[in-house]
Formats: sequence, C-alpha cells, structure tokens
Amino acid sequence: MKENDETSSVWERYVAAKQTVFGDDKEEQPPLTIEELEAAIAEAAASSGIPEIGMPPRSEVHPVKRSQLSKWFYLVLVILFTALVIGLLWWGRKLEGV
Repeated sequence: MKENDETSSVWERYVAAKQTVFGDDKEEQPPLTIEELEAAIAEAAASSGIPEIGMPPRSEVHPVKRSQLSKWFYLVLVILFTALVIGLLWWGRKLEGV
C-alpha cells in the first residue's frame, strides 16, 4: 500500500508540474494520461521551435574544447621550441668564448 501512495503522489506532482507549465493551474481538469501529456509537450515544442525535451542540444550548452586545447598545445610547443633555440645559441656562444 505504501508504494501505491508514493506512486500516486509522484504522479500527482508530475501532473501538477506539467499543468503549471502549460498554464492550466487555475482550471480544475481531470488528470491527463502520459500519452496526452507527451502529445501536449510535443505540440508546445513544435510551436516554439525547440526540441521535444525542451532543452537545447548538449553541443550548444557544452561546446567542444578540442580547439581551445589544441590552441594551447601549439602555443606551448612554439614557446618550448623558441626556448630550445635560444638555449642552444647561448650554450654555443658560451662554449665559443672559452
């Protein structure tokens, strides 16, 4: 019995949340079935131009950092190469002067 009480309260909260989102919180309507709620969500998403789940794609929220990492990688390589050339020139001049 306890599981049914928890399930029904979860279902009631789910339905209340969806009705609040769609602006039906003032009108008393019978609870919608899952299929009816999914259809309403799909219809609202289609009319607003966003994906059905109501969220932007992950690629827009979390862009790939590969280009940023490769930029830093090449910058570090250039700095190391420059330091190597300067170090070798300094070492050569030091040995030449001895």
